Amino acid sequence: MKKLIPILLAVFALASCEKDPDMGKLDDNYLVYTNYDKKADFKVPTFYLAPQILVISDSKEPEYLEGEGAEQILAAYTDNMVARGYEAAADQESADLGIQVSYIASTYYFTSYTQPEWWWGYPGYWGPGYWGGNWGGGWYYPYAVTYSYSTNSFLTEMVNLKAEQGDSKKLPVVWNAYISGLIGSSGSLNVNRATTAINQAFAQSPYLKK
Repeated sequence: MKKLIPILLAVFALASCEKDPDMGKLDDNYLVYTNYDKKADFKVPTFYLAPQILVISDSKEPEYLEGEGAEQILAAYTDNMVARGYEAAADQESADLGIQVSYIASTYYFTSYTQPEWWWGYPGYWGPGYWGGNWGGGWYYPYAVTYSYSTNSFLTEMVNLKAEQGDSKKLPVVWNAYISGLIGSSGSLNVNRATTAINQAFAQSPYLKK
C-alpha cells in the first residue's frame, strides 16, 4: 500500500512503515517515492556516486545534465551518504555501493510502466559494465517497482557492487528513489525543490546507514 503524507509528518510516519514503498508528498505536485531490498546489507563502508546525471529524452545520443544546478543535486546525494556514515570511494572498483542518477526529460522511450528496466537500453544509460566487474546477466530489482514515470522527474538507483559476479550473475538494485514535480513557476528545473526532495528521500529511508 502506498502512502501520501505531508512533508512535516513524513519523517516520523514513514520511519515506522518500512514494509511498503514510501511516498512523501512535498506539495500538490511533488512526490518522493523510495523502495529497497529488505535483504540488502546497507552497513558497508563505502559508496561511489556516478559523476554525471543522465538525461533521458528522445535523443539517440547520450545527454547529461550540466551546470551548477547539476553539481548541487549530486552534492546533495554525497552529503546525505556521508551524513549517514558512508565514505566516498575513489572509484567504482573500490566501492561497496554505487549510485546512479537519471533525469527524465521525455517519456519517448517508454515501453511499459510495469517493467522498470525499460530504459536500460537507452543511449548512454548506466549498465553493469560501467561499474566494472562481471555481471553478465545484467541487473535486476529484487523487489516490485510499482510507480509510473513522468517527465521532469529524477530516478536514483543504488546498486550492490559487492554482489556475486559471474557470466550469468545479475547486479542488484538495492534501493531506488523516484522524485516528480521538479518544475518551478518559470517552467525550468527547480534545483531547490530537487535538493529538498533528495533530502526527503533519505529521511524516509532510515535503513540507509553504516
